[in-house]
Amino acid sequence: MKLALRTFLERDPAKLKSHSSEIIALSNGEKEALGFIPNSAYEDAISQKRLFAMFAEDEEGQAAVVGYILHGGVFPHARVQQVCTKPGWRRHKVASALMDALICDLERAGFLTVKAKVASDLAYAQAFYEGHGFEVASSKAGGSARGRTIVVRVRNLATPHLFSTPPATLDLGLPKRFGTEAAFYTFDLNVFFDLVKNRQRHDSACALFGAALDHRIRLGVASEFISELRRTSVDLQNDPVLQMALQLPRLPPPVSPQDLERLASEIHEIVFTNTGNAGAGSVQARSDARHLAHSALSRVSGFITSDGALLEARDDLLTKIGIDVAGLDELLTLLPDPADDHLPTERRGEGFECRVPTADETGAYLKAAGVPASVIEEVCGPAIARTVGWRSGVWEGSSIVAVACLTSPVSTAGEHRLLVNVDAGHLDRELYGEYLLDAAVKQACLNNPAAIRLLNVAGQPTVSGLATARGFVATGVGHDLVKVAIGQPITQENWEPTRHTTRRKTGLGLPAQWPDLQIGSRSIAVTSGSGQSLDLSPERFEDMFGPTLYLWPGREAVIVPIQRAYADELLGTNTQPRLSFIQDRDASFLSRRAYVNTPRARSAMRPSLPILFYESGKNGGRKAVVAAGRIVDSVLVPKESTSRDTARRVVVDDLSEFSAMDEVLMTTFDNLIVFPTPVRFADLKEFGATGSSNLISATALSHENLVRIIKAAWSK
Repeated sequence: MKLALRTFLERDPAKLKSHSSEIIALSNGEKEALGFIPNSAYEDAISQKRLFAMFAEDEEGQAAVVGYILHGGVFPHARVQQVCTKPGWRRHKVASALMDALICDLERAGFLTVKAKVASDLAYAQAFYEGHGFEVASSKAGGSARGRTIVVRVRNLATPHLFSTPPATLDLGLPKRFGTEAAFYTFDLNVFFDLVKNRQRHDSACALFGAALDHRIRLGVASEFISELRRTSVDLQNDPVLQMALQLPRLPPPVSPQDLERLASEIHEIVFTNTGNAGAGSVQARSDARHLAHSALSRVSGFITSDGALLEARDDLLTKIGIDVAGLDELLTLLPDPADDHLPTERRGEGFECRVPTADETGAYLKAAGVPASVIEEVCGPAIARTVGWRSGVWEGSSIVAVACLTSPVSTAGEHRLLVNVDAGHLDRELYGEYLLDAAVKQACLNNPAAIRLLNVAGQPTVSGLATARGFVATGVGHDLVKVAIGQPITQENWEPTRHTTRRKTGLGLPAQWPDLQIGSRSIAVTSGSGQSLDLSPERFEDMFGPTLYLWPGREAVIVPIQRAYADELLGTNTQPRLSFIQDRDASFLSRRAYVNTPRARSAMRPSLPILFYESGKNGGRKAVVAAGRIVDSVLVPKESTSRDTARRVVVDDLSEFSAMDEVLMTTFDNLIVFPTPVRFADLKEFGATGSSNLISATALSHENLVRIIKAAWSK
C-alpha cells in the first residue's frame, strides 16, 4: 500500500549537492551492477544538471535520498548511465518514476532517442529497461576483467520530427477538430407543424428549436419547404404560419436545377417506388423527395422528419445518396444539456484528494509542466456556445500533481478534446493517470457515444501507455491518440439506435445487421469515417469502444454477491454523499479492480465473461444488481502472500472471511459500468436468474437472463 512518507523529485543542484554524500554512498553500495565512476563525477553531473534524485521526507520534515538517475549524451541522442534505488525502497517503483521523469524531460527538450548499456547477466536490470520500452539494438564484449557481454538498448522517444515514422496506426477516420459552427440540419413540414400547431410532438419540437436558439444546432429549410406551404396556404398574404416560415434560414438554390430533379427522382424511387409505398408518384411524395435532394446537394448534416417512409428508408438513403435522415426525438438525444456540467465529485484517497481545479489553477500547473500555451488556452479557456469544459485534479496537500481537461462539443457532432497531465516523476503517477483518464472517458460518453482525442503533449509516457491499454489508438497525425466510447452495454434490441447514434456522434459505421457471431465469422466489421473497413474481434471491439459490454448471441455471464460496504467503494455505486474525511482505497481509482471469493467459484469465473454485481440486503444493502464489468482473469492467491499490486486492487483488509481454504480466488475485472436503475431481487427471481443459492454465491447466468437484466437496468 502507500508509503507513509512524502516523496518528491529534486532537480535543484544546490540542494542535491548538500546530499551528494548520500548519492555517492548509494552508488558505492551497487558497484557490481553500476560499475565504477569517480566520486567527483557525481559532483560534476549535479552541477551540469545531468543527475536528479528522489527524496523521501519523514514526519519531522527531514529529507533523504532514496534513488537517483544519472544521464548524459549528445543532443538529440541521450544516454542513461545509472539508475539506483536505496535497498529499503525497492519494489516501490522509485526507479520507474525516475526513468519516466527523465523521458519526460528528454521529450520536452526534443531528444529523439535514449540509450542504455546493460550487462547481460543483470536479469533484473534487463527486465527493467525492457519494461520501459528499451529495445535491444546491439551487444558487445565488456571489459576483460569480468568477461561480461554488454547489451545496448535504445528507446525511441515520442518527439515528432521531420523524418519520424508514425507508430503503428489504425485509421478510425474520426473528426479531427471541432467544427467552426454547430451542425446544420434541415427539417420538413411535419416538424414545423409540431411546433406551431401544438401537436403531439410539440414539446420535442420546442426543445429542438430551443437548441437552435442556444446555438447548439443550426436549423434551416429547403426551397421546397416554402413551395409546399404556398401550395397549401388558403391566404398567402395573411397566413401566419407561412409568414413565420419565411423568416427561417434557407438553403441557397441548387447550382443545377437538373441535378436537383435527377436526385429527387432517385430518392423517390428508393423511398416510395421500390418499397411499394401507396403514396408513390403523389405530389406529396415528389415534394418529400425534393426536400431531401436539395438537402443532400447542400451537404447538410442531416434531415429531420417524422415521416415513416423516409425513416424506414434511411439506411438506403445514407448509403446511396449520402443524406442522414433522423427522427425528431432521436436527434434530441444527441444534444447534451449545456447547463449540466456534471462536475466530478470531490473524493479523498490515501494521501491525496480529487476535486475540481479552477481554470487559473489548471493553467498554472500546466504552464509549470511545460505544456504549450496554445494547448492551455484550448483546454482552459472559457467555454463558448459550441463547447463545454470539464476539469478534474489531484492534490497532495496544497500541490496539484495531476489534472485532466475535457473540452466537449455541445452540438450533435464533433470530437471531445482531452488533455491528461501527471507529474512524470511521481510514485503514484499511474494511479492518478488511470483515475483521470477513466473519469474523463466516462464523462465524455455520459449521454451518448463519443469520439475522444487525447492530445499529445511531449513528456507524458505514463499517460500514453495507460491510454493505449484502454483502447486509444495512434492516429499517425501529430501523435494524438483517439478512441470511441459507447458507455453502455450493447444488445440486439438496442443495436439499431446505438449504431445510428455512434455514426452521428463519431463518424464510425457499425454493421446494419446485428452480428450473429454464432454463425460464421467471429468479427465485427466497422467502417471508419474515411471508408476503411476494420474487422474487430468482439474482445477488441469492447476494448476500443469501452466502456461497453457487447452481448453477442449466446454470451453468458456470472452474477456474484457483494456487501454494500464493499460495493460502495469497489464499484462506486454509493448514491449518498460521503463524509469529506473518509478515504477511498486505491482500488476505487483504478480501472482494473479485483473481486475476492472462494476457490470453489473458479469454474464460474471465466475470463471475458460479463460479471454482474448483486448488492445483498445485508447491512442496508439494496438487494439488487447494481453494476457490471468484464472478467480479465481469475487466479488463486495465497491469503498470506498477496502482491502489492494485487492488494491495491481490492477493498478488503482480511481475506480470511472469503474462504475457509488457504487460498482465495482473485478475479480481476475491467469495463465497469454502473447501472442507471438497479435491478431488484424480485425481478431477478421472476427472470429465474437467482439460481439455487438465491445469489448467496457466484451464479451462472444464461444469455437470455443477462439480456433481460441489462434491458431492465436501462429501461428508464
